[in-house]
Amino acid sequence: MTQQNAGTALAQEMARRRGKVYPAHTWIAEKFPDYVKVLVELDEVIRVKPRRFDEKMHELFHIVALAVEMSNPPNQPHLKQHIKRALKLGLHPEEIAEALMVCVNPCGAKVLTYGVTCMLEAIEEMKAEAPNP
Repeated sequence: MTQQNAGTALAQEMARRRGKVYPAHTWIAEKFPDYVKVLVELDEVIRVKPRRFDEKMHELFHIVALAVEMSNPPNQPHLKQHIKRALKLGLHPEEIAEALMVCVNPCGAKVLTYGVTCMLEAIEEMKAEAPNP
């Protein structure tokens, strides 16, 4: 398998696991397939093997980490993608908001405001994306 083919396969696997194609992931996978292979293997260890926390909780951890670390507009699509996935897995908006509220004391109110804003936008996007009956 050529480097490009390996990279394409890895990029497709990353997109499948994340539920979205990120152009940056595709480019990195095609240029540095050995690096992305390690990321996919790490994801396997963290998220696929049986652990104490289920996939829904892993998404909640992603949401909190992204809201705390990158409370800025360019990060909104990434954060909203994790929120959508968490909601589809059965996490309730109130659970997401409560986890974000826990962050207020150590990280400031911007985390709560930013996170809930992204959550509300994600919910509206999901409504718009849903097939009409």
